[in-house]
This record gives sequence, structure tokens and C-alpha cells, in this order.
Amino acid sequence: MRGLGGLFRCLRPSRPFRWSKRRILISAGLTLLLVAAGVLLWRMARRGEDAVWARIQRSGVWRVGMDPSFPPFEGLDGQGQPVGYDVDLARAIAARWGVAVSFEGIGFDGLVAALWAHRADSVISALPLDPRLTRDVAYSIPYFDAGLLLVVAEGRADIAGPDDLAGRRLAVEWGSEGDVQGRALRGHLEGLTLLTFALPQDALAAVVAGQADAALADAVTVRQFQGEHGGLHAVGPPLVSVPYVIAVPRQAPQLLAAVNEALVALREDGTLARLEERWFGQEEQL
Repeated sequence: MRGLGGLFRCLRPSRPFRWSKRRILISAGLTLLLVAAGVLLWRMARRGEDAVWARIQRSGVWRVGMDPSFPPFEGLDGQGQPVGYDVDLARAIAARWGVAVSFEGIGFDGLVAALWAHRADSVISALPLDPRLTRDVAYSIPYFDAGLLLVVAEGRADIAGPDDLAGRRLAVEWGSEGDVQGRALRGHLEGLTLLTFALPQDALAAVVAGQADAALADAVTVRQFQGEHGGLHAVGPPLVSVPYVIAVPRQAPQLLAAVNEALVALREDGTLARLEERWFGQEEQL
């Protein structure tokens, strides 16, 4: 309202004010303008419209914030251009909308703030859902779960879940979430032996080598190991879920709905599975 106040001050004469037909028309026009703006905002709110989605449709450009330092989800190629799972995901969504993507390089800690500052329309950057921020940003449905997986050697069928680990050897990275969950399992599974390693890749290698019966590791590490070496498969759902989501401003309900619709369609037509296969395979490792 400060700008409108300035406009009204411009209409105020230095000498005693005397209403003229012209000034009455100007005043009436400004009043109608304010009323019309209020009605428009009310109608937009009722229909769930938002300025962010309107700008994307008008400009034909979707600005996506990303920290290109977490391959294979996002990185830079030899020419300094963003590449990776999230890059292809953003382009697949934009293609469904008929718009282009502009990738905005932003440090991970500043991604959410970039939404508040209108530097980006959305964030796609291997972003875990953080319930503490749900009052500040809106999250899409998950497109990848980077949670803790129980893995065994390929072809092994006698371990289908954590309850089958009694009397087994479980490999984990020391001090990791896998270590925490492994210790909890050992507390109620008789004969479970915990083998700790310096790196999660070492724990997975121990399973392939037959030194451990199973391992606990995050899904990103597991998929990378499978792409590079093979010999493993995950059993059961994640013991701890870490969903990766797309973040949009809270005041962008149409954009959020469009993102969710696109993710559902891309999952149903196999695009998400193909992206995972591509970017966690040997030929596309960054």
C-alpha cells in the first residue's frame, strides 16, 4: 500500500483541494482498480491459482534451483553444464508442460531460501523431505527413496527381511544409521553378529565376498554399487525412509499440483525407472 499512498499523494494539490470532474473520475478509477484487484485476488485464492505458476506459463521458463555437487543426481559435465538424474527429471517434467528449464546453481544450504527470495520457482536437488519446513515450503510426492536398505547377495532367498537375520552376520558402516539400526536389531535377534566397516561400500563388498550374510546401507550407495559391481539385491522396504522430493513455494498450489501430476505420470510410464537405471549404471557415473 506504500506505492498506492505515493500515487494518492501525487494527486494532492498544494493549494486547497477543490473537486473537479476530472479528479472525481480519477478517484473513482483508482477505487475501481483497487476493488478489481481485490476481487481478482479473492478469485485466485478460491481457484487455487498462484503467481509462480502464472509466470511460468507466461514466460515459458521454469527456474529450478539445484546444487550440482551430488552425483549421480546432479553434477557438471566437462563444459560446466548440469547433468544427472535430477536434471533429466526436471527436463522430463518441463517437457510435459511445454516449457523450458533454467537451472539456477545454488549452494545446498541456500536452496530453500532461494524459493523465499524468488530466485527459483522450485528446488530439485536430491532434497530430503524436512517436516520442520512444511510451514515455509510445500513438498511434492517422493520421486526417490534414499533410505536404509537391507541387501543380500544375488540369488540368496533365505533372508527376506530383518527378522531373518537371527544367527547371521550383518555388515554396516561404523557410526552410520545402518550401525544404529543394526545395534537395535542385535538387541532382539539372537545370534546376530554385527560387522563394522569404515565405508558403506566395504560393507557391501563383504556381502558379495561371502564375509557377511547381509548389509545395511543407504539406497544411493546401494544403487551405485549395483551399477559398478553388481552382485547384490535389496530385500523388503527401507528400514528407514528418506524420501527425495521437489520443493515449491507455499503460495504455489497450482505449481505443486502440476509437479505431482507429472511425477505420477512419469512413474506410471516408466520414466523414473529408466532414469534410475541410466544414472546408476556404469556408463553414466559422474
